[in-house]
Amino acid sequence: MERHRIEILLRAEQPIAHAEGTIGNTQVAMRRKVRLPSGRWTKIPYVTGDTMRHGLREAGTYALLEAAGMLTGGPGLTEAALRLLFSGGMVLGAAAEVVRIEDARKMRELLPHIGLLGGCIGNRIEPGKIECGDAMLVCDEWHHLTPQWIIDMMTQDGAETSSAREHIELVQRVRMDPTLDSKKRALMSGTEQLKTENRLLASEVASARDDAAGKDREKSTMMPFTFETLAAGSLFVWKLDAVTHTQLERDTLYVMLAAFLARARVGGKKGTGHGLLVPVAARGLERDVSSSPAQLDALAITGDNRAPEIARFRAHVAQHADELKATLEKIQA
Repeated sequence: MERHRIEILLRAEQPIAHAEGTIGNTQVAMRRKVRLPSGRWTKIPYVTGDTMRHGLREAGTYALLEAAGMLTGGPGLTEAALRLLFSGGMVLGAAAEVVRIEDARKMRELLPHIGLLGGCIGNRIEPGKIECGDAMLVCDEWHHLTPQWIIDMMTQDGAETSSAREHIELVQRVRMDPTLDSKKRALMSGTEQLKTENRLLASEVASARDDAAGKDREKSTMMPFTFETLAAGSLFVWKLDAVTHTQLERDTLYVMLAAFLARARVGGKKGTGHGLLVPVAARGLERDVSSSPAQLDALAITGDNRAPEIARFRAHVAQHADELKATLEKIQA
């Protein structure tokens, strides 16, 4: 048995839009309650451990499917296999096929990342071996809980922490209504264009008469909205503990970390320039994923196998590819 205690310092390359809910048209950043050394309480923005764990699961799944040659063609996944690989599956109850201990052991060999992260197969819950923490914002309020090596590194670089409030940026965007543009309305059929222009005219009349009900009934679909983000450049500390019992599990842990950290995307609005985290430094890793990314990155997973962990992982999956495909076709999860 080998225990891995890993701490990783991450930097937001893009603003992070990770929300806990909305108030009206405003999306509020995820926060958690923390006790300060003074005894007072405050709330600090963070990225949930669920999000970080899911990033590992997706990275491990894509690495597995690529190594087995299942991303370039052939039969697709069943719904059960998709559910197991990307969300850990679900318990199907007494009606499901009984999964014996020996079957579960074989499953961990074929799907090593499921063995590490846990999952539900048939009527059996397989507990994971990774304890994945939240990615906490490095700020004044979290200073007393920030690992000392990060504080020392920031001090050496002349960097200071700031309050959690200073990291928050309130952004406004507008969902536009194409029917307000006469050039776009010209693309509509004659009947639809007339109907739309009658609605716009009715809205103008209601506004002139200060008719609240009429304005609401004929209002445009254009909508301004605001959301909180954690500004680009913000630092996060992410901790995870893992236990591995075999060389394969150890290799799989490193492959998942490498693939995830090569392009870690968290939170929402990923399609509009949000969510990218990059590793700055790490402790507890035998390979430094920040200073030597060429040794252990997503390109190596699909490329020339420069890292021995990746080479062994790919060789193992390729050797059992046929058995893996057959298992995924009939799996219940």
